[in-house]
Amino acid sequence: MAEGRTSHLAARARLVVQRARADESGAVGLMFAFLIPMVLALAGVSVDYASLSAQRAKLQAVADASALAAAREFRLGNANVQTLNQAATAYAGGSLAGQDMTATITPSVDLRNRSITVTLALEAPTLLMHYVGTNAARVEVVATARMVGGAPICVIGLDPSANATVEIEQSAKLEATGCSVYSNSTKPNGLVARQDATIRAAFICSAGGKSSPGPGSYSPTPQTDCPIIPDPLLPRALPASGGCLQNNASYKGGVVFLVPGTYCGGAKFDGGAKVTLAPGTYVFRDGPLVVAGGSSFTGTNVALHFVGKDAQLNFTADSSISLTAPRSGPMAGILISEDRNNSSSLLHQIMSNDARTLLGTIYLPRGRLHVGANKPVADKSAYTIVVASRFSLAQGPTMVLNTNYSATDVPVPDGVGPLSGKTVLSN
Repeated sequence: MAEGRTSHLAARARLVVQRARADESGAVGLMFAFLIPMVLALAGVSVDYASLSAQRAKLQAVADASALAAAREFRLGNANVQTLNQAATAYAGGSLAGQDMTATITPSVDLRNRSITVTLALEAPTLLMHYVGTNAARVEVVATARMVGGAPICVIGLDPSANATVEIEQSAKLEATGCSVYSNSTKPNGLVARQDATIRAAFICSAGGKSSPGPGSYSPTPQTDCPIIPDPLLPRALPASGGCLQNNASYKGGVVFLVPGTYCGGAKFDGGAKVTLAPGTYVFRDGPLVVAGGSSFTGTNVALHFVGKDAQLNFTADSSISLTAPRSGPMAGILISEDRNNSSSLLHQIMSNDARTLLGTIYLPRGRLHVGANKPVADKSAYTIVVASRFSLAQGPTMVLNTNYSATDVPVPDGVGPLSGKTVLSN
C-alpha cells in the first residue's frame, strides 16, 4: 500500500517537472524571439563600425599626406593662401581618386603660424545598419601640418673635410641678417674670419670650429659642433649639355644677343661687349665663361650651367653683371650651377664691381665660389642663396644676401631659402 502511494507521488512529481520545463522552454523561446532584432542590430553596428573605422583610417592618411604636401609650399617665398589651398586640394583629390573615394576637401591656411589644416568629410553607406533605418554615416577627419625650423638658409659650405669651407678676409663683409650661414667643415677652422672681415647673419653655425681675430668678426657668435647639413639640392636634376651651339665663342665689343644652348669650349666677352641673354638655360662645356674688359652681361629668366674640364665662371672687376634665375621649368630658382662630376679644383670668381643683381641660387657642389669685388654684390636682388663646396669672400666687398622672397616671382629651391625646416603634423 505504501509502495503504491510512493509510485503515485513520483508520477505526479514527474508531471509537475515536465510542465515546468515546458513553461520554461516557452518563455525562453519568447525571450529569444524578442532578442533576435537586438542581436542583429548589435551585429550590424559591429560590422559597420569596423567598415567605418577602416574608411576613417584611409581618409586620415590622405588628410595627413595632403597637409604635409601643402605645408612644403611655405618654403616658396611667393606662396600665398590661394597656392597653398590649391596644393592641398590637388594632392587630396588625386589621392582620393586613387583609392576610389569621394570626399569634400576643405583646406584652411594660417600664414602667421605657417600652418595649413585639411578637413576631409564623406557620407559612408552602411552595410547592415540600413536595415534599421541608418543608411549612411558621416566620416570626418582633420590634419594640420606646419613648417618648423630656424632662420632661412642662405649659405652652405658643403665640404666637411676642407679647412675654411666658409672664409672671409681682408675688409670683406657678408650681410645675411635675415638668414643662416652654415659651414659643414668638421675642421677646427672650418669657419674663418681674418683681418677686418665680418659676418652678420640671423644664425651662424659650424660643424667643426671657428677662427677669428677678435670678438667682432661674427654677429651673433657662431655655434660650433653643429650637425652637417646634407646637400639640400641633391635631388634637383641638372641640365644635359646637348650638341654644341657654338665652339670657343669669343666676342670683342659690339651688341651681342645670345640664345640658350651649349657653348663648347666656353665663351669669352671682352672689349666692352654688351651681351643680352634670351630666357633659357646656357651650358658652358669644357671651357670658361669670361666677362671682361668693361663688358656687360644681362639676362632675365636665365640659368648658367658649367660642365667638364675648365668649365668655370669669371666675372672680372670691370664687368657689369645683372642676372635673374628662371621663374619656371627644370631650373626654376637656380641661377648658376655646375655638374656634380666636375673637378673639385675649379674656381668660380665673381670679381665684378657692378654685380648688384644676382637673383636666385648659386649651386656649386664641387667647386669653390670666390667673391672679391670692392663694391656691393647682390644687394639689389630680392634674394641670393649660395650652396657651394667652399665659399670665400675677400678684399673689400659687402655681399648682401637678401631675404625678400615675396618681392619676386622667382621661386626658391626646396631645402633652402625662406623655410628650409621640416614639415610636421601638429594635431
